[in-house]
Amino acid sequence: MPQLTAGRRQWLRQWFPALLTAAVAWLLMLTLGDTPVARASGLALAILGVTAGMRRMGFVASIAGGLTLALCPVFWSQTGGGQSQPATIVIAAGAAVLVMLAATRLLKRSEYGIGLGIVLFLVIFWSQIGTPQSLRLTGMVTAWLLYLLVDMILLTNPRPGIKPARNPKPWHTGGLLFLFAVGTINDPLVTLLAPALLLALFLSYAKLPAWYWLGLLVTTAVGGYLLLRAYVSPTPSPLEFWGWREAARWIELGQLVIAQFSIFGIVLGVIGLARLSRWYPPLGTVTMIAYAAYIFFGLTYRASHREVLLFPMIIIQVMWMTYAVNTIGQWVNKSLADESGRWIHIVSLGYFLLPAFLLLAILRS
Repeated sequence: MPQLTAGRRQWLRQWFPALLTAAVAWLLMLTLGDTPVARASGLALAILGVTAGMRRMGFVASIAGGLTLALCPVFWSQTGGGQSQPATIVIAAGAAVLVMLAATRLLKRSEYGIGLGIVLFLVIFWSQIGTPQSLRLTGMVTAWLLYLLVDMILLTNPRPGIKPARNPKPWHTGGLLFLFAVGTINDPLVTLLAPALLLALFLSYAKLPAWYWLGLLVTTAVGGYLLLRAYVSPTPSPLEFWGWREAARWIELGQLVIAQFSIFGIVLGVIGLARLSRWYPPLGTVTMIAYAAYIFFGLTYRASHREVLLFPMIIIQVMWMTYAVNTIGQWVNKSLADESGRWIHIVSLGYFLLPAFLLLAILRS
């Protein structure tokens, strides 16, 4: 049997947890959730992106974190629905990705590829779809946006003394602009990630051409306009801007997170953010700003389906929880002076109790 090369072993170490988690989630959605293949595949792609983004937070912990997200009530509520055909908007996004990759490779100009991909998505969106929001596409875009943000920040701002800082890859910056544009067109709430995206690019010292900043500015402006039209202009407006001053709103939002991950989710999230801000300040700051943007929206939004619209906040919560588990594992391992590092994995195995509890709740319902 041929031996795997060093590059392939590295690829497996990086992507195996994400692929395994997405496959398990896909099977659970098909069997327990009675979900159509197309919808289950789209949801599994979101799990793939989130788990890949958490890979550097631990091999075992990232798998447990991905399953926690897949089985939490907000995410699981998107399963089911009987037989259906692939959504037009998802097909449009897939076609736009293929055009972007092909044009970039053939024309040797990333700006042309990104532009053509966005234009194709716009044409299909406005001619065939109109204004409906696809939660499946929003989940995928948000998951992979956060993956690119995490990967770019950890590459350009590594922990001091561990690895040298490197420049962001073209696929980091190009992917961020493309996904941000597609996500904003589909769902203007993705625009709330704009401050975090801009800060991440600034902290990564990315050397970007003028057309890139222009494209980012135009996308943000369009997203802001769509936000105003969708949430401010209607009468009555679904937003109550001074709602953030009401204590009851803060309690309700905390209960929403507790309903997904129990009180342990809140505790782990606080620990994870605190340690992330200590060892990786840029990543802690960027995720905190993105989280705060959706917190503010959640405090002011008074219509239905609030928990679904706050899905990006739930993803960030899982990332913080997963990093907390990895940090606790490292602390235990260091306290026991175990050079093998096995206690990191042992502690991470305890994290599986949370998705197991969520799975049990699904089986009982």
